[in-house]
Amino acid sequence: MTKGQAFRRHFSISAAVVGIAMAIIFFVWYPAPYFQIAGAWSVVQILIGVDLILGPLLTLILYRAGKPGLVFDLCVVAAIQLSALVYGLTVIYQERPYFTVFVIDRFEVWAEKDIDYRAIEDEYLKQKPWIGPIYAIAAMPDSDEERAQIMEGLFEGKPDIDRLPRYWSPYQAHAEIVVARGISLEELKATRPDAAEKIDTVINAHRDTTDLIGLPVMGKEDVYVLVLEGAIPMPVDLIKLNPWLRPAPEDDVSIEPAKAQAPAEDASG
Repeated sequence: MTKGQAFRRHFSISAAVVGIAMAIIFFVWYPAPYFQIAGAWSVVQILIGVDLILGPLLTLILYRAGKPGLVFDLCVVAAIQLSALVYGLTVIYQERPYFTVFVIDRFEVWAEKDIDYRAIEDEYLKQKPWIGPIYAIAAMPDSDEERAQIMEGLFEGKPDIDRLPRYWSPYQAHAEIVVARGISLEELKATRPDAAEKIDTVINAHRDTTDLIGLPVMGKEDVYVLVLEGAIPMPVDLIKLNPWLRPAPEDDVSIEPAKAQAPAEDASG
């Protein structure tokens, strides 16, 4: 077998393995739009770089038919690839969106390790679907004393209610709260004319849908607009746009130079 044949065979095997891994990541662990929200691309880049590029490239460099120690060299290359694959998939799996929590006016997305799973009381909120996260709504307690404790805890760096499952309830049971807080994409476009093209792209992609709403979602690296639809609003798209920011006014405000004032007359004069 020539170097070229060895490289192509190694690349084909690596591509098949990476392809299966990517399918699991994109369609099971991070279904759209969570891959972008979670900022998983940095780890995926390492996985692709080592398993799809570095491994076959090392084979191309090291392979020579009849070379002493060739089997050992190829085993080392395979071990490097396998280690990178296991490490990458482990990190990506641990960081996958496990909970999407609506709180006040936004969505927060958390991994399983970010939440004290033992504190979840509602059995429904313990049932992780095969694809995508568990959806919940967090609400402040009625007790003034509990509210005060939560606020004090925030100043001490303790978690807010979006990370305290005892204040969660099933998403479907209170979806009207999300609907009431959401804004239409036309309203969003009116407040953010600088992002009109992005917003129109999403509107045009969902022309048959009349109940689209947008709400902020806190991503790992940025704030986005999560586009939802339905009586029980579920994500259908994502806009890379911080809805809380407002564009600077385009009109220039001219400032006239101050006029020099005549010196005041001496009253004694």
